[in-house]
Formats: sequence, C-alpha cells, structure tokens
Amino acid sequence: MTFYALGVNYSQAPVAIREAFASSWEEGRSVYGGVALHAGSELVLLSTCNRTEAYLYGAEEDVRAVQQAFERHAGRAWPKDMSFLHRDEEAIRHIFEVAAGMKSMVPGDVHIYFQLKKAYAVAVEEERVETTMHRLLHTAFRTAKRVINETELSHNNASVPMRAAEAIRSWISRTQGEARKETAASPGVLVVGAGQIGQETAEALQMLGIARLSFTNRTEERARKAAERYRANCVPWKDRHAAAAQADAVIVATSAPDPVLRREAFAMETSGAPRLLVDISVPRGADEAIGALPQIELVTIDQLGKAETRTQETLQASLDKAGEIVDQMIAEYVSWVFLHQSLQPAIQAIAKTFEAIRAQEVDKYRQRFSKDGEEQLDQLTRSIVQKLLAVPVVRLKSVDPERIDFSHGVRLLQHLFLREDCDEEEAPAATSPSRPNAENPAARPADASPADCPMEDMERRADDVLRMPSRDADTVRHAS
Repeated sequence: MTFYALGVNYSQAPVAIREAFASSWEEGRSVYGGVALHAGSELVLLSTCNRTEAYLYGAEEDVRAVQQAFERHAGRAWPKDMSFLHRDEEAIRHIFEVAAGMKSMVPGDVHIYFQLKKAYAVAVEEERVETTMHRLLHTAFRTAKRVINETELSHNNASVPMRAAEAIRSWISRTQGEARKETAASPGVLVVGAGQIGQETAEALQMLGIARLSFTNRTEERARKAAERYRANCVPWKDRHAAAAQADAVIVATSAPDPVLRREAFAMETSGAPRLLVDISVPRGADEAIGALPQIELVTIDQLGKAETRTQETLQASLDKAGEIVDQMIAEYVSWVFLHQSLQPAIQAIAKTFEAIRAQEVDKYRQRFSKDGEEQLDQLTRSIVQKLLAVPVVRLKSVDPERIDFSHGVRLLQHLFLREDCDEEEAPAATSPSRPNAENPAARPADASPADCPMEDMERRADDVLRMPSRDADTVRHAS
C-alpha cells in the first residue's frame, strides 16, 4: 500500500483529452461505482475543466483499475503519453500543491481548493475514504490555508469569492481593527445567498480568520444547510434587511433578476455604525442607491478590480515561500503515517496479549461466581485491561520518531507483548534460580499454568531485544 496521484491536466493534455475524461459530480459517483480496489484501499476523484485526477492509497494493481474506470467513462484508451503518475512522497506533494493553487493555470487561483473539498465530500459519501486519506486531505486543506495566509501567491489572482473575502478583511482591519482588539469581538458577516458562490465566499472568509457568519436565502432550507456546514446562524429571508444592518459586512451573492436588498427597507434598519456591502451578484443583488446612505460603503463586482500583473520575480518568491510550507506539511504528514503504520501492529499485539491473559484468568475462576457474577467479572476485568492499555497506547502515540530509534523501540514492544502465553520449550537453558522456568520447577508453584507467567515471558523477551545490537547508547537506554 502506498500513495499515488494520477490523471490528466492542462499541463500535459490538450482540451480534447481533458473534455473526454472530465465528469460531473454525479458522473464521478458512477466512476466510483465502476472501480474495484483491494481491501483497505482509499480513493478521491477530482474533475474540473483543467484536470481529471485520482488520489489513491492502495496497491499497484489499483492504479490500473482506476485508469480502466476512467477509460470506461471516457470511451477511449488511457493516454499514457499525456498523463502523469506520481508515487509516494511525490504524490503527496502533488496533492498539497494542487490544493494550495500552486499547480493552477493561474498560480494562486484558490477555486481549486473549493473543488477539492467538494471532491473529498463526495468520496466520503461514497465510502471511499478511511483514516489515511482523511488525514491526507485535511492536511492538504491546512496547507492551502497557510499558503493563502502566509504568502502573496493568491493576492490579485484569486477567485471572485476570495477577492470579496479579502476586501471585507481589509475593510474591517482598516476601519475597526483597534476597536476589535479592545472588545475582542469577532466581526460578523451576513451572506445573502446560500448557493455555490455564497458558500465559497463563506469558506474564503473562514480561511482568512472571519468565523462569525450568518446565512439568509429565499429558500430557507438551503440557508439552514449552509449554516450547519459552516457553523453559522440562519436568518429568515424576511429579516434580511435587519440582519444586514446589524452585521459588520454583507456579501450579496444571488442570481435573482432584481435586487434583494432595497434602499427603503435598508434605510429604516441601519444605524450610525459603518457597514460594508460587497455585491458579487450578476445581475446586481443590492440596490445601487444603498451606497448613498450615510456610513455605508457599497462595492460591486466590477469594483473588486482585475488582477494586477505580477513580475516573474514576485511570483517566484511567493512560490518559493509556498514550497517551504508544503515541505513542512509533508514532513508532518509523513511523520504521522510512519507513526500510524509502525504503531498499529504493536498496539494490536499488546491488546491481543492482554485480552488473552484476561480471558484465561476469567475462565479459570468463572465457576466460583453466579451467572450474574460472571457477567460482572467479565465487565470488571475488561474495564481494568482497557485502563491498563490506555497508558502505553497514549505514550506510544505521543512519541517523536525523530528523537529516538523509533523502529527499535517498536520492535521491543512487539517482543514484549507478541505472545499470548508462555512457551516452556523456548525458555533459556540457564537462568537465575529465583526465576521460575522449565529447568527450575521448584521455583514455580506446582499448579501454575502457562497463563500464570506473563511477567517472566516479558522479561525474557526484553533480555533478547536488549541484547540485539543498537545504533547508539540512547537506543538501549530508551529500551530499558
């Protein structure tokens, strides 16, 4: 099992090829239904006007299965000479750079971020994502947010929702920054229109640190769903003017033929505090006359401005800084994968051994209890084992693999806890008289069973491991 990124995109394939393999969200669901992968494999499919790609955690055979599913959808052979296939860390890097807009036709275009989030949501609904890809995609989204906030890559080349969000952040910082610092209150933004553009704008606002949002929509059910998704408030459509007058800023993103915010109704509600209205609707969603009201600033989609031409030096500097962020996030994710994959066998071995010992001991004394007592005994011992296991498991998951010989430590744990009982035939030939074993039966109670000697077995295993050659003294000290 490893990571793969494969597909066709604008950098290698012409429009005719990209169009053939492109799919809508619903068509993408049928592609999922037509691909059979190995057990435990995970898959996310992404299709836009510029790329059709698959992000896979699976086996080599799964790659061909995905390509064949794409072939059936497109009705043509897979274009080997106009496609790409990345493996391992190269695949992870590709996914992070796509999410951050670094591989967009216009570098910094964050619209791909929203498309990837939608693709991930569809994959989850189709039950194609498990722990590894869940973590991968969420790390990709965090990478994108860092690139947007910590570099200039998306500035002046962002989508309309991102430009609208940046205009609001800039206005709030300019007009209310100091007041907000004093009150520690989060600025509130009302999003009028809960369609795709309205939701993408809400996403962009949250990416920029503006979290207190409200939605209103002519269809209240759509507003409610958007509010649930972004943990926002839902405002009834009839109360939109009052809510707009109370918000710090308003985004209008509707497709209505006539303005949905009217001057007369808005003027009756507004107070003396400054307000910003950003209208990105086509046709206009806010009455132009609202801009003439005192303390009201109205910005239309045309006034958001076109992208400024960036010099190659400025662009390269932004890409270099974004690359550093990607490197950091890859290191974080790879470290998590290493911990996750290395620890699971050790954790399972510990749990299996503890449960075997518990079951043996319970069976030995079960006849001494009534039926109700047996159930209580079973529950009690399970609870004790779970609490005992919690200590090493939490410690294991908090270990930094860069600070110790991690694999050697995991091997020690597996040797300590791998066996379910004691095998007398494997006991050392010469041991201390005080240690009960097959050669020294007097040191062991006459009625002792193999299940009575878990500690001696663990000590023997620990001795074996500690005698193995290690790379440095710190390794042995940690094992001890």
